[in-house]
Amino acid sequence: MKRKSGHFNGKIVSFIAGVIVATILFGAAVVLVYYLRGINENEVELSLNNPEVPKPIIKEIKVRDPLPSRHVDYKSIDTARLWSGVESNTKIEIQEGKEASYERKQKSSYSFDFTIRLNKPKPVENLEGLNLMNPSIGKILPGLSELFTDSKVSGFYYKLYEIKSKRLQQYLTRLNAIPDKHNFYDCETILEMTYPSSGRKILFIQSEMDVVSDGSDGDRMPEYDKYIAESTNYQPFTSYGWKKKTDRPNPLLKRWSKKLTESEKKLINGGLRSSQKTAIEQTISKLKREIADMKARSFLIARADPFIVIPSWMRSYVNQNDFAPSVGDYVAVIYNDSIYPAIIGDTGPTWKIGEASLRLAKELNPKATSYSRPVSDLKVSYVVFPGTASKPNAPDLDDWNKVVNELLKEIGGVGNGYLLHSWENYFK
Repeated sequence: MKRKSGHFNGKIVSFIAGVIVATILFGAAVVLVYYLRGINENEVELSLNNPEVPKPIIKEIKVRDPLPSRHVDYKSIDTARLWSGVESNTKIEIQEGKEASYERKQKSSYSFDFTIRLNKPKPVENLEGLNLMNPSIGKILPGLSELFTDSKVSGFYYKLYEIKSKRLQQYLTRLNAIPDKHNFYDCETILEMTYPSSGRKILFIQSEMDVVSDGSDGDRMPEYDKYIAESTNYQPFTSYGWKKKTDRPNPLLKRWSKKLTESEKKLINGGLRSSQKTAIEQTISKLKREIADMKARSFLIARADPFIVIPSWMRSYVNQNDFAPSVGDYVAVIYNDSIYPAIIGDTGPTWKIGEASLRLAKELNPKATSYSRPVSDLKVSYVVFPGTASKPNAPDLDDWNKVVNELLKEIGGVGNGYLLHSWENYFK
C-alpha cells in the first residue's frame, strides 16, 4: 500500500504556521497590556496631582451615645493602687439636688467622707525577732541576750506610729499627698534596754536607712558640692554645731545673702497682697537668722561626717525619759556584719526614722546618693547611747571610735571576729 505522504506533510506545515501566528498574537497582546497600563497609571497620577480634578471625599461619622434628658441617681465604686503603694477605694453617690446657685452654698452638696483602714505594726520584742532582720546581730553583740532581761518596747515606738497615723489622716482630709506605704512602715521596733552589770542604757532602733546631705563648714570645707547643695530640701545647717574657729566664710553664705537681697527687693517693689507681704517678711527674718548662724557657727557635713538623724520631737523628752536621745549622743550603727561609730547629728521630720548622713550611707552601699537610699529593708540597727553627748566640737573621728568602743564594752562588747569600723578623716 502506498503512503499518502503529501497529505500528511501538509498538515504539519499548517500546524507549525498556526503556532507561529498564535505566538505573535500573544506577544502583541502582552505589549498592548503594558502600554495601556502605563497610560492608566500616568492618567491616575496626573489626576491626583491636578487640583482641578475633584477628589473623592471619605468622611467617617461617629455615632455617639444619645444625650441624657435628665439627671440619673446612681452609686459607683472605683478602686486603684496609688503610686505610694496604698490601695484606694472610692464610692460616689450622686442624687439630683436643686439649682447650682443653691447647691454652691450648701456644705453637704459637695463633700467627702474618708475611712482609713490602717494596720499598726507589732513591735519586735525579742532576740528571735531581731535575728530575722540580721542573723548576725546576736554574734556581733553577744550581750544582747542579757540586755533583753531588762528590756521593753519604748513609748517612742508607739508615739512615732501615732504621729504617722495622725499625719496620714490630716493630709488625707486636706487632700494633700499622703505618706507612701514604705515610709509609713519604716520602723520594726524601738526598745529601751539596760545592761544588768553596768547599768548602761541603750535605745535600740531597728529601721532602714534614708539619706541626708545637709550641713556645711567653711573652716574645714570652704567649697561646697553644687550637686548636693542644690538638691531638693538641702540645708547648710545641722542641729549639731559649734563655734567657728577660723575667718573662712561658710561656702553657702553668698548664696543665702543673694536670697536675702532678692527677697528685700520684692518687698521694696511693692504691689503685693497682704498675704504675700507677710510671707516675704517671714522669709527675710528667717534668712537673717540663718546668715547670722552661718557667720558664727560651723556644722557637720553629711558627705564627710558619719551621723544619724532622729525625729525632732524625740529630744524634747530628755527631762522625762532616761532613754530619750539627744543631739550629740553616740551611736553604733550595725548592718550585716559591720559596726560603724557615729553620733546623732541632726533632727528631722517628726513622722519618719532611719536617716543617716551621706558619708555613712555610702559606707553601707556605695550606690547611695542624695536621692537613693542605701538600705530599703528594715535591716539596719541603731544602738543609741542616751546621755553620752559631749560638748559640740569639730568631729574627731578617731575619738568617736574610741568612745563608741568603750560604750559597747559596757553592754557586753563586740563578738569575736567583729571590729568597729575606723573612719578616715578627710581633713587631716
